[in-house]
Amino acid sequence: MLGLGSKSSTLRPALQSLWQANLAGHIISLTTTREAIAAAVADGPITVFDANSGKRLAQLPGHSNGSSQVAWRNAETLASAGCDGHVRIYNPQLGTETLTLEAGADWVERVAWSPSGQYLACAAGRNLKIWDFDDPTHPTQSYPQQQSTIADIAWKPGHDNILASCGYNGLAFWSPTSPEPIRKFDWKGSMLALAWSPDGKYIATGNQDSTIQFWNIESAKELHMSGYRAKIRELSWDCTSRFLATGGSATAVVWDCSGKGPAGSTPRLLDFHSALLTQLAFQHNGSLLASGCNEGLLALWRAHNETLLATTHLGSAITQISWAPSNRRFAAATASGLFTMIDATAV
Repeated sequence: MLGLGSKSSTLRPALQSLWQANLAGHIISLTTTREAIAAAVADGPITVFDANSGKRLAQLPGHSNGSSQVAWRNAETLASAGCDGHVRIYNPQLGTETLTLEAGADWVERVAWSPSGQYLACAAGRNLKIWDFDDPTHPTQSYPQQQSTIADIAWKPGHDNILASCGYNGLAFWSPTSPEPIRKFDWKGSMLALAWSPDGKYIATGNQDSTIQFWNIESAKELHMSGYRAKIRELSWDCTSRFLATGGSATAVVWDCSGKGPAGSTPRLLDFHSALLTQLAFQHNGSLLASGCNEGLLALWRAHNETLLATTHLGSAITQISWAPSNRRFAAATASGLFTMIDATAV
């Protein structure tokens, strides 16, 4: 069990914004490349920005009943999921939709490109599909409906042949070449989010019952971490696969997964926010961790030694944090539509 507290904000150096934009509505998803950032508003529209200047490069209609996620394949190809039963593929440089894919249910929750960009997976209700973009006119795999709604999907880092999905009663692993799951990890409960370690050795899930479930992929050995205050959707691994940052309270809990793993260890507690955490994101390559909460506070940490580097307040709940590939800056977005690019080198 964890003893999680929180403490009020203290004066810290301020995070520096390189540029800002205001979008009309709750920003529900961000995705970044070196050149551009796409931001989806829950009502539907998708805006593409130049990552360096903040100039608006494209305004895409998105999904008429609301968007849920956006994901880059490369600078020329953007996928979006939404509440109209479709996955839409855009060329943002031209500002055009190039392909519309039928997802199998009205509400499309998740969309994810495989590491090479060859495959695109989507989860819509209890439906899971995979398309091969050598010929995306028909799904490569359209799996039978699952027993429960699919909460999250993620490809194994560096592998185009393994996709994980989670929902009620556990994890399933899929391959574009197999019509059946290639492996399953059973667990009695409702999973909300999953995260692979960058080395692919571990997978963690955040759960409805305010716990973390953690597996060693090779051995299938599992750990169960409890004591959190709220259901958990915030999971982020550092680039070394040593540290796993988790939400579920106002305090970011960082587990050390080196050696024999986190069993029996005392986690690092990053105690600054006074409201429930809504976002956690490690750099792609580095030790910095960004955190955001329901009150709109944004913080930057050096997580391994529990050092709070800088903070700022964005006015409303932090809904998204996304690091740029350069690791020198990250984007943050809010429920009121504020979008800002933060300079992580100015601390």
